[in-house]
Amino acid sequence: MNRFYAKSHRRIFLSSGVLAFILHLSVSQVVFASFNVKEDGFSISNAPGYCFAMAAFSKWYYLNKQTEAPLRKTLNKQTQTRIAKELQEFYSKNLIKVQADNCNRNHGEQSSSFRKFVVGLSAGEPRIVLLMNKGSSGAVLHAVLAYAWIPDRNILKIYDPNYIHEERFLELDKNTYTSLDITYHAICFPEVLEYHPGLITKMEYLYAYHTGTRRTSAGPIANPEYRRASARTVSTDR
Repeated sequence: MNRFYAKSHRRIFLSSGVLAFILHLSVSQVVFASFNVKEDGFSISNAPGYCFAMAAFSKWYYLNKQTEAPLRKTLNKQTQTRIAKELQEFYSKNLIKVQADNCNRNHGEQSSSFRKFVVGLSAGEPRIVLLMNKGSSGAVLHAVLAYAWIPDRNILKIYDPNYIHEERFLELDKNTYTSLDITYHAICFPEVLEYHPGLITKMEYLYAYHTGTRRTSAGPIANPEYRRASARTVSTDR
């Protein structure tokens, strides 16, 4: 969870009308990645507020290193904590404004970002979802990782860093989601961060540094199909 105080970014909170439009988009079948919360997510607590780092790095590891062994079997808790802490600091310093500007820009018309979100899932790629609420001191942000969308029930299966041993469900029709003691009322699909070069480079560096491995030159995603998928559109006809 992050608290973002800049008043100029309050527009990131989406209206119910925009969400109602998004919820009518559909495809004919479930789209998903074979992400396993109990193996592919972190095994450490999110108490310090590392949610974005845990979601983003879990996705990166799943797509790039999954052939070696799941994240929990490869990285011990000490290494996980170091990576999460340093990546969250990088995010807080360098990416929150980028993220807020993206959500502000698309808050009135999210059909494009939602289509890309669905296409990514259909290609087997988990996607970051940003949840938001408006607290007394500013915006409260929480990042989760979606790995399946079930159109007929209009729900997302997600990895929520606050629940390290169970899969969670984000019911889009309800337009709310409660994680621990906070209920979020707005949602954003921050496509700008899915392949942000600075974020990718940082995750590659942290993995190599904390595991003693050499960086590969394969790029941000081992299979270029994922990057192509994110650039394509998906039909939303029922």
